[in-house]
Amino acid sequence: MGIGLGIFLVVIGAILKFGITTEVSGLDMGAIGIILMLAGGAVIVLTLLMMLSRPSRRGEDPVHRDDPHL
Repeated sequence: MGIGLGIFLVVIGAILKFGITTEVSGLDMGAIGIILMLAGGAVIVLTLLMMLSRPSRRGEDPVHRDDPHL
């Protein structure tokens, strides 16, 4: 979910920065777009770091209590 949110923020930021030409008084759409793109990039990086820091569960065999060889 984190990577999807990050991509969403980057896309919305890029649309605001490069696609919107309408001016709103008191708001700089370009600056808001850059902020959203940076926030989206940060979300993606943090999500990837969290995924890499999790212990891997591949290759572990579950312990079966009913196994007579234990």
